[in-house]
Amino acid sequence: MIKLTPTQIKDFQICERLYDFRHVQNLPETIPGRSVISQRFENTLKSVVHFFFYKKQGGITPSYSSLLNRWEKLWFPKNTTAYDIIHEQHESLYGNTASLTSKAAAALLDLVEKFSDLDVIPIGIDSEYIFPMGNGVYVEDKFDLIYSSGSKTFVIKWAFNHNLKNEFMHVAEMASMHRAFFFKYGQKIKDAKFGYYDLISAKPGFIEYNVSQEDLDALSYWCSSIASESVFPSRRGLTTYCKSCPFDKPCAKWDKWSKKEKKAK
Repeated sequence: MIKLTPTQIKDFQICERLYDFRHVQNLPETIPGRSVISQRFENTLKSVVHFFFYKKQGGITPSYSSLLNRWEKLWFPKNTTAYDIIHEQHESLYGNTASLTSKAAAALLDLVEKFSDLDVIPIGIDSEYIFPMGNGVYVEDKFDLIYSSGSKTFVIKWAFNHNLKNEFMHVAEMASMHRAFFFKYGQKIKDAKFGYYDLISAKPGFIEYNVSQEDLDALSYWCSSIASESVFPSRRGLTTYCKSCPFDKPCAKWDKWSKKEKKAK
């Protein structure tokens, strides 16, 4: 049995060798400091957002101030002083710790304003899914949020500065959510809308993604390709990703064109 995530599928699309190094051999990789801070910011904000919907699902809608308090407890290390915040210099993709708090505060205010309505009913929050693709291949991931509003159901993936120009990069993600929703809820998919909710853009909101049959066919193709691949060939120097690939050194030494590598234990 092979279990895949949309992220693994996207890595395979970029380069088969990248997929093998990262997800089969699990080689260690260096993550830039800026990426670490940015990822922590996104994870912390999602944690507070999910707290909001869990409480709302239980019949209590948290206030804006309670969300800010929760953010500060999760975001700032213990014993952090005002002096530390003012003189903090480390910058991430979005900014430093203090400026990121401003972004989070704006995002949480928008959340309260748009989702406190009683008409918004959370159905699934950060809920796992898994479904079969055939030939022993399964796709697994999480629904960030499923909620109903009126007669419609919204299936959401949280986004951060979503780039509409790169829609092609999200086929695996959206097609997986579509198949998973149909696998779990069947014909309710007729009233479902799939897409992203950009939490920190200048105009936060739902960005619908219309999943096509071509997207679903593409997901099937890539899952089948991963399952049948035995060499995972290198594309070193042939793609723009190579310039920033964390596995350039082991890739330069790779020469196993004629046989499948075994997963490192």
